[in-house]
This record gives sequence, C-alpha cells and structure tokens, in this order.
Amino acid sequence: MASDLTKGAQKRILIFLPKGAAQVIATKLAEHGYETTVALSIAEVSNALHSDRYGLAVTTRPDIDIVRNIRSIPVVNLEVFFHAVPSDSGLVTSSKQFDDTGFLQRIKALIDPRPGRSEPTQPETAPIASAGANVKWPSRWLVFARSLLGSYVATNPKS
Repeated sequence: MASDLTKGAQKRILIFLPKGAAQVIATKLAEHGYETTVALSIAEVSNALHSDRYGLAVTTRPDIDIVRNIRSIPVVNLEVFFHAVPSDSGLVTSSKQFDDTGFLQRIKALIDPRPGRSEPTQPETAPIASAGANVKWPSRWLVFARSLLGSYVATNPKS
C-alpha cells in the first residue's frame, strides 16, 4: 500500500521506543512513505521536539507524559495495537499479535493532510470607530450592543 503523500505537507514521526522495537516500527512506517526519526533517550526526544518538524510521536504508555511534557503533539500508544491471540481451544494465550492495519490507520488519520479541510475561520469582525483602527470586535456583539443602545435611547429621550 504505497502512500501518495506530498513530502512538503507531511511532518516527520518521532519514535521513542527501545532500539529493536523502534527499528521495526520505523521500517514499517517507511514502507508506507512516512519519514521517521528514532529517539532512544529523553535528551534525543527533547532535542527533536524543540523543532517543528514532528507532527506525531509513537511510544508506549509510560513514556507518553515525557513526550507531552516537552511538546504537545499527538502521541500514539503502541501498546494498544497488541491483542491477545486465542488458541484453537478458544482460550486466550499469553502471546500477542500486532495489529499493523489498525496502527497504520491511526498514523494516517493523525498525520496525513486531509483534502478539502480548510483552516478554522475567524468570526466576522467590525472595527470600533471610537476605539481606534486596530481594535476589532465580533460583529454579532457590535450588533447586539447597538440594538441595546438603540432601545435605551428610544425609551430614555434627552430632556
């Protein structure tokens, strides 16, 4: 399953796992067109996350807080993609199987740009003449204030 990502729009994925597991996950992600960086220590994670090149981190539950305390980015807990395998007798055994399809779907949902999705729009604003040109209020508040002032002026005419 080749990815049709544009390299300019895609951010890298930071992998913070023990070396063997990190290499397996990095290889799996590279097969699907994702750029990864493996960090094996907290210092490496800190150095990596102080840049804006990373849009996602992959780690295990005990290390999620470490990543999020350095920088608030989405974090995928690798542990949730391991499932117990039932034996032929129907009993659950101690062996676990990795759900690579689910893992890749989660990565794709979190890191791939979404076509047709636009940036959040700001509410309409109208300048306030008496407050200066740089100050803006949402127009709905201005309309509400004007309607209140208009009703106030109509019920309290100057003598």
